[in-house]
Amino acid sequence: MIVMPANATGWLWHTMARETGRIGHLYSPGAQNGPWPWLPYALDNGAFSLWSPETNEFDEDRWQKSAIDEWQRLLFWATSSAQKPRWAIVPDRPGSWDETLEKWRVYAKELVECGIPLAVAVQDGAKPEHISKLNPAPSVVAVGGSTEWKWKTAEMWLGAFPRVHLLRCNSPEKLYWLEERNCESCDGTGWNRGDIDQTRGLEEWARSRPEPCFSPLWRHACTAKRKSERNQLTFA
Repeated sequence: MIVMPANATGWLWHTMARETGRIGHLYSPGAQNGPWPWLPYALDNGAFSLWSPETNEFDEDRWQKSAIDEWQRLLFWATSSAQKPRWAIVPDRPGSWDETLEKWRVYAKELVECGIPLAVAVQDGAKPEHISKLNPAPSVVAVGGSTEWKWKTAEMWLGAFPRVHLLRCNSPEKLYWLEERNCESCDGTGWNRGDIDQTRGLEEWARSRPEPCFSPLWRHACTAKRKSERNQLTFA
């Protein structure tokens, strides 16, 4: 299993990724950086930031006016990179499976055309039998929805599908539980937000079964090119 701290590309994550082989990255629209071969990555779609878990309301107007453009720029960045994403979450409607199905019909083919494997973000109300009816078919099931529903149904999804990603996991203890059930990956934004116990717990989990990455560094080293007109150096 790998953990994908969302939108975090500091030295801690590079070091841990290379030394353990158990850290990846989940990019949100507008936060793309890299990529690097020792950080396997996937693509989010930005929908969660437009959702209120307390009221289960979604800002569809903001999605249509700006967020969709950010998402499409993220797709362009990924398809233009030599290192391709493991998968991308098709735009969804957090908290509503029916509305997520509507968005699947609208946006899934766009990812197919990009050549990126599809992940479906299952939401409250979804059942395993619904996944087989999706067209195009997803490669990955990403378990989302409300926090209570997500953890209540996680074991069901892990037992029903070979490739499962769990959204929004920031508990070190849960990592061992997920790995025992063959979860492929999970993500979270809380791993490096100041709670030392969380960060320490993640590192201890990652080092418990290390698989070091030996991808060469020289391709990513600084290379100097002199700008004759200003006598300055540019670093790649």
